[in-house]
Amino acid sequence: MSPAMSPVSKSRINWVDSVKGLTILLVVLQHTTYGVAAAMPDMPGFFYAICKWAEPFRMPLFFLVAGLFAQKALQTPLRSFLDGKILHFVYFYVLWTVIQIGLKIALPHEGGAAVSLNDIAMAVVEPFGILWFIYCLALFFGVMRLTRAVPPLAVFVVALALFLIRPHTGWMIPDEFAHRFIFFVSGVYFARHVFTLASWAIAHARTAAALSLTALTAIAALVYGGLVQNHAVEIIASYSGAAAAIMLIAMLAARGLTAPLAYAGSRSLAIYLAFFIPMALSRTVLIKLGLTDADLVTLIGFVFAVASTLIAHRIALATPFKFFYERPDFLKLKQADHAPRAAMSQA
Repeated sequence: MSPAMSPVSKSRINWVDSVKGLTILLVVLQHTTYGVAAAMPDMPGFFYAICKWAEPFRMPLFFLVAGLFAQKALQTPLRSFLDGKILHFVYFYVLWTVIQIGLKIALPHEGGAAVSLNDIAMAVVEPFGILWFIYCLALFFGVMRLTRAVPPLAVFVVALALFLIRPHTGWMIPDEFAHRFIFFVSGVYFARHVFTLASWAIAHARTAAALSLTALTAIAALVYGGLVQNHAVEIIASYSGAAAAIMLIAMLAARGLTAPLAYAGSRSLAIYLAFFIPMALSRTVLIKLGLTDADLVTLIGFVFAVASTLIAHRIALATPFKFFYERPDFLKLKQADHAPRAAMSQA
């Protein structure tokens, strides 16, 4: 096993952005669906079925793709690494934790339980709301940096053991770390193979499509048959679903059919940070207007959450409020020279 990277740079790669777009849309759909299910007497059956089917590979695919370009960052000088891969996530975690807690305090009866003082105090070690994945990403990068000198096989085996043992501590971060770390490790160590798989799918579209659809159908059978509860079966479904999604998205992206997904994927962090606000708002309004079709409420809420978040992000970047989505220079460890920054901008 080698940690060698794929011979690509971290420039925009269409299929990678498209896969990220798929994962963030599935995440928004899941939260929208479960939010509607909690707020209405009827379950949004159609969208709930989609969420359950995607559950084994949704987050594994996200973390695997997050690790594809990590190797370069792991080899950078410590100051650059801390700034780009630790403080970057810390900034957004702190900022949006404050925003979420503030909204919960201001609207204690909307979108879930009220905030307690314990929630506020524990936010340092127990992520509030949906922000656990940002916390985990910082941890993943930190652990991989500390284990650079450890043989990759040893790291992989430990990560796999954590997944299979799956400790239930009652704390979100240790439990999610054990559940998700293996996929980030796989993205880091097997990046070259992932890019090879995508290239093969582009060159052999029909075969790749048949394999992908077969795998996704098999995952549905495992999920609805209850077999995916077994951890060994789950990890097979996770890798199979991730590979199937990568092949399908790569072949579609090569044919120019994934532009909306690529657009969303290139702004996935912005969507994840803010989608809960329009999602909760639209659900509340639609229910008060008397809509009783749970699937329709879910669909409208999902579309509104994604579209309004992307619009807000685009507007904010042209205003002083861009700090919601971009870390200010004065909070960065390294200050780039203006000339290189200008050259990079022109490029």
